[in-house]
Amino acid sequence: MNKNLVILGAGGFAREVAWLVSDINQANGSTMWNMVGFVERTPERIGQSLNGIPIISLEHAASYLPDMYAVAAIGTSLVRERAVEEAEDLGFKFATLIHPTARMHRQTVKIGAGCMICAGNILTVNITIGKHVLLNLDCTVGHDSVLEDYVSVAPGCHLSGYTILRRGSYLGTGAVTIEKKEIGAYSVIGAGAVVVKNIPPNVTAVGVPAKVRE
Repeated sequence: MNKNLVILGAGGFAREVAWLVSDINQANGSTMWNMVGFVERTPERIGQSLNGIPIISLEHAASYLPDMYAVAAIGTSLVRERAVEEAEDLGFKFATLIHPTARMHRQTVKIGAGCMICAGNILTVNITIGKHVLLNLDCTVGHDSVLEDYVSVAPGCHLSGYTILRRGSYLGTGAVTIEKKEIGAYSVIGAGAVVVKNIPPNVTAVGVPAKVRE
């Protein structure tokens, strides 16, 4: 049975999520997700299209309720949170999208609603992932790791075992954590950084090893 889906956002990552949806449908052998459109708040963009998919208003998307799911393809955690809250207030349900090439121990990996797990990810065992988490292309997540709500992980990141990413934290492309390290809520880890010490909340850390930017 196919389900209606909108993508909150109409930027580059939103187009990548549409590709993710297409691959899921293809692997399923049928239209599991019926892509209704990208949701955009900028009036000038509504009525346009991206890769053949229309850009629509949130109000238009809400006209499909209760038979509508959404995902928030917005990289900035706080902006993503606001978009999700607005859609929740209207009664949207949230899809969990997992690319068919992603590998994980499905008996012990827990994934919340609204998450997007892109192509090439490997999640090992006893991992907990909260709601509305983004795992971009080709990441690895080691055993006993915890990724809280609204975490964003850019392509090519590698999280060793027992890593904890607190709510809304962001890892830039190619960032690495060694075992048993914690990244605080809403902190940003720069591209290519190597986290060897715990990172406090609400900071930016860059470099090898990662150091908090003053």
